[in-house]
Amino acid sequence: MKDNVNGLKIGREDYKKVLYRYLTLLSIVINIIGAYLVLNLNLPVYLDSVGTILAAILMGPLVGAFVGLATHFSLGVFMGPAYFYFAVVNGVIGLITGYIFKKYDFNLKTIISASIAIALIASLMGNSISYIVFSGITGESVDILTKNLLELGFNLFTAVYISGFLSNFLDKLISFAAVFYIMGVIIAKFKMKEFKIFTK
Repeated sequence: MKDNVNGLKIGREDYKKVLYRYLTLLSIVINIIGAYLVLNLNLPVYLDSVGTILAAILMGPLVGAFVGLATHFSLGVFMGPAYFYFAVVNGVIGLITGYIFKKYDFNLKTIISASIAIALIASLMGNSISYIVFSGITGESVDILTKNLLELGFNLFTAVYISGFLSNFLDKLISFAAVFYIMGVIIAKFKMKEFKIFTK
């Protein structure tokens, strides 16, 4: 009897490892698709952390951080070296998201609070990199907002940080909405009960 129980535990652990592996790969692919869409549609957001947030909520902060880092290293190879510089930002997004939703329920209040917190930190880090390395202009569609602010009389430093925060906040709200939908598909359609997601 004891051997049977141990066998079931091992089988469940193996299943969980395989599940995590596929979800990790799926999360990276989602990020890459998001970045590709933004680049080609000139959207004033990023969408390269949807998968990072998904992985962090479902599998924890360390997996979320790994997905964020792996995403930008992949984007750096396939879409341009500028993405390498922002890998740490996506990694930190994964860490913060994972820790927040490890402690708090997945609901509207937490999503908005998390979006503000993550947008502040991500914009501070990303804008600092953008300002120091690229003089505030990275070649992304967000630069349009920066240029508009410059035309209104803001200095470069202020324009970069304002546009960075606004685009980051909008990006995180969209990302969490996408994650909510994706989680619904994963948990309901595929009947994966490995995750405890609170939506109250």
